[in-house]
Amino acid sequence: MMPRVVHAGLFSLLVATACGDAGSTAETGSTAAEATGESGDPTPTTGDEDTDTDAGTGSETGSSTGEPTPPVTQGTLQLLTYNVAGLPEGISGSMPTLYIPQISPLLNQYELALVQEDFAFHPELAAEAEHPYQSEPHPDLDVENYVLGDGLNEFSQYAFSPLERVAWKQCNGQLDMGSDCLTDKGFYRSVHTLAEGIAVDVYNLHMDAGSSPGDIAARDVQVMQLVEYIASHSQDRAVIVAGDTNMDEEDEASLQALLLGAGLTDVCRALDCGDEYRIDRVLYRSSAQIALTPMSWAIDPSFVDPMGNALSDHEALGVVIGWAWIG
Repeated sequence: MMPRVVHAGLFSLLVATACGDAGSTAETGSTAAEATGESGDPTPTTGDEDTDTDAGTGSETGSSTGEPTPPVTQGTLQLLTYNVAGLPEGISGSMPTLYIPQISPLLNQYELALVQEDFAFHPELAAEAEHPYQSEPHPDLDVENYVLGDGLNEFSQYAFSPLERVAWKQCNGQLDMGSDCLTDKGFYRSVHTLAEGIAVDVYNLHMDAGSSPGDIAARDVQVMQLVEYIASHSQDRAVIVAGDTNMDEEDEASLQALLLGAGLTDVCRALDCGDEYRIDRVLYRSSAQIALTPMSWAIDPSFVDPMGNALSDHEALGVVIGWAWIG
């Protein structure tokens, strides 16, 4: 099976065409991003600190904002967003005991792998991942007692600041309607250093599931919460938002509220991918210093077992986003 791939124009056009508190919070770091002595590492935070700072300094100014010009001024980011269906066996919509060990080495195809529903099998998911920077699971995770946290984690080739985990203010369904209130669904923010002086705020999220009036109302509250958080924590910054939005064709108004409210663009729609109502999404926006441009969007066909069976109840979505310093 061939992947559905949508490519943008040549990356050489990127520079010429570019640019124009909410919920309960828990902060967790990465196993390598908090280490010292590596250039470009973001400064770890405690949750009370202001993390809205660009990483790195350059030797030249030469920008309209007075920011120093970074040593490297353009590049690309290969990003995966994937709901791995990692609820405990019997509850999961997949077969995680069998499939998550097979997912683990496939994550290495991407520079940044953002995962959702990484609940009960995180050691197995991380076992063969070679990324030097990996998030620690939610601090409240206690699988034996079915305290599952938010299920959001990442594997990165780039240093990132400690995750600012935020639970949704509203959810719908305890043992029905998607059972969203059984776990601490939400989102996190982390500052990623793609190169010296190139910092992008990355959000990983998992929104309320289902199509009942209560589910829709919960998602609308979640959209407002996320828009407000981005406005207060990522003002004037380049942003990537990815994850399981659980918003399909019937949720267009909610999606537009998120896109317009936070100034985001859907990679799929920007590239006319033909799958605009897929619930797994990657959204982005540029800043005055850093232009983000979608280069490709694809459903990755490699996330299957030897018999061709999907390794999760979601498909793996991979994108390439170009970045350029335009400061």
